[in-house]
Amino acid sequence: MANDAKKKSDALVDVAIRRSMLIPSAEIYGSPAGFFDYGPIGCAIKRKIENLWREEMLVKEGFHEIETSVILPEAVLKASGHADNFKDPVVACKKCNSRFRADHLLAENESVKKAGVKLEGMPAEKLTELIRAHKVACPNDKGEMGEVGYFNMMFKTAIGAGDDRVAYCRPETAQGIFLDFSRIVKNYGNRLPIGIGQVGRSFRNEISPRQGLVRMREFSQMELEYFFNPSQQTHPKFAEVSSEKLVFELEDGSVRELALAQALSEGIVPNEIMAYFLWKQEKLYLAAGIPRDKFRFRKIPANDTPHYSRGNIDLVVDTSYGWIETTGTAYRTDYDLSSHAKHSGADLSVFVEEEKKKVVPHVVEPSMGVDRMFWCVLEHCFHPKSTVISEGNGAHSPEANRAEKDWEWFNFPPAIAPYHAWVFPLMKKDGMDAKACEVEALLRSAGLSVYCQETGSIGKRYARADEVGVPYCITIDYDTLKDNTVTLRFRNDGRQVRLKVDELAANILSFVKQGKVTAGFA
Repeated sequence: MANDAKKKSDALVDVAIRRSMLIPSAEIYGSPAGFFDYGPIGCAIKRKIENLWREEMLVKEGFHEIETSVILPEAVLKASGHADNFKDPVVACKKCNSRFRADHLLAENESVKKAGVKLEGMPAEKLTELIRAHKVACPNDKGEMGEVGYFNMMFKTAIGAGDDRVAYCRPETAQGIFLDFSRIVKNYGNRLPIGIGQVGRSFRNEISPRQGLVRMREFSQMELEYFFNPSQQTHPKFAEVSSEKLVFELEDGSVRELALAQALSEGIVPNEIMAYFLWKQEKLYLAAGIPRDKFRFRKIPANDTPHYSRGNIDLVVDTSYGWIETTGTAYRTDYDLSSHAKHSGADLSVFVEEEKKKVVPHVVEPSMGVDRMFWCVLEHCFHPKSTVISEGNGAHSPEANRAEKDWEWFNFPPAIAPYHAWVFPLMKKDGMDAKACEVEALLRSAGLSVYCQETGSIGKRYARADEVGVPYCITIDYDTLKDNTVTLRFRNDGRQVRLKVDELAANILSFVKQGKVTAGFA
């Protein structure tokens, strides 16, 4: 990572920790790498991102959400292929015995970078040869590196008091959906297609996790499995979106903006179903505040796709860590269901009435990382001190040019901001504090997330609200006690309007729906 980019990422992590967005896990015991807790502000944003996904990927589509166990018996992961294939190349320093992921160690070496070597999928013996050829040493003590081997990244445990019933913390949420598929599809009339999704924790024992939320040992996923008849790879809504354009990074490294229909005809996406869900992901990312020119869809070469896939396309985002994968969409075919049927003896097929036969459904899986998406939202919504917001970087009106702030702040869309509004009594006297509590309760009863802060000058309280991305601030003053009106301040341009208390909730709900963050927004 270039020095400027590293400074940016380090500064943002510092801001996120200071603002109670993130907290290093077990901080008072040294914070083991690869684990982060979410503080009150971060947790609120994370939950709203997850709910945005639920709304876009499940509710609007009429799909089903489940919640499955994070502990899986070893037999499940043998059938899925994880027990044999879920491994990364590892290399140890001969001097200090520190272990590193071999391909990442090589990727960070300047000599290897200049050589332009493609490391993805390279076998262990070739990685060892490269380490020798480029004299790659241990980052800790410059010691000589050993031979490259493989390390299975799953956390191992046991079920019960003994150690004979081996189990693992799940490396993905998908397998639980496959295991529950048969019961769910039967409960819903044995009809295809059917979508089943879940949001939950997954675990991968990364060799040397770095880059904050980008590479974690415990993380959250939002995964959807769309089960369909393999002879019908169309999507009922594809015609509505076929002319929509996405930016693709192709296997030869070229970047092209293509209509979905064209991407399908050129074989960039394998079927209408995957094309449709790529479009849904773009909608989701735009709604979360990530600019369109900061993400694209990367076509994964066939030799780099997972063992279960017939086609993968990743959504990648431009960040201070470079372009990082945040979403992987895979055409998993019938690999998982067929494998589980074979190993368990269960019948996981579905009778298709129109064809008068049983089929094992194929699956398209959009798998989205919550933590990586959270990080991208932080990066692209963050503004350092004295940032002037104009039409080109987030405002909705030229009038917003006046919003130069002398503090760091976040331009979160209202849909994912940690609070919809903060309420401020001008002073804690003459009944203003009691009226503020009344307004706070009124807004909460309308379904808005609100926080009342009573201490500090009004200017400092506005700054604190901006620093965590709160879109609206409400001030209770002496006029409120006279005519039951309040001042509503908009975050992005700092402008204010006067509203009746009994009209406040309806107006804020309308502003949230519109994404209105400046008083000049039309």
